[in-house]
Amino acid sequence: MPPVSTAKSKNDSISSPAEASRVPQQGRSRASYERMLKAAEKLMVKRGNDDFTLTEVAKAGKVSIGSIYLRFDSKDDLIRAVHGRVLAEIGEEQDALMKNISDKAVSLDEFAQLFVDSYAELLKRYSPVLRPIMFRAIYDDSISALGRSSAEKLTEQAETQMLRYSSEFGRPDHNRLVGNAFRMIYYTLARFLGLGSSPEAANQGNWDELKEDLAIMCAAFLRAPAP
Repeated sequence: MPPVSTAKSKNDSISSPAEASRVPQQGRSRASYERMLKAAEKLMVKRGNDDFTLTEVAKAGKVSIGSIYLRFDSKDDLIRAVHGRVLAEIGEEQDALMKNISDKAVSLDEFAQLFVDSYAELLKRYSPVLRPIMFRAIYDDSISALGRSSAEKLTEQAETQMLRYSSEFGRPDHNRLVGNAFRMIYYTLARFLGLGSSPEAANQGNWDELKEDLAIMCAAFLRAPAP
């Protein structure tokens, strides 16, 4: 689900969000930890960026500053943990989404309609928190690497599903076709939702019409014969 990040990893020693935090296992401590993450996520959505302090997180999450530093070495590590949790949630929804489509779609047209509509609504629901995360990914290698991994998983799932209908394709270079079809869908939806480098282009046009037209274009593109 999620966007392909723009930053590139500088080395192989980047810690994951889980490694950057100390996740408690016991009930009360776990509840406090979850409040920290939820408070930070809400502040990111409200501000549209990560310009907030740990004091604000403590106040919003009803936890102490000391308890935050018990779990995270810095605000950066807290933000990476938020990112990891958001991507985990998106990943679970993506898996369910692709299974549902696989069970229902019996033609290329049905697949295109179901996939575009479901994926678009998933991106839309998470877009408020994905916007600040994507901006941070430009300079944060850890967030970039995790986002890239999540994006690659969805891309592979979507392309594998499209290839089920390859008998309807108009050209023989199937891998190229499904790769370009997925990119066409993602970049169009991302631009509408203001994800990435063009937030000023958000919400231009009619959302429902955009989804409908994208599904039609996707199926038509895959069926188009060679010129």
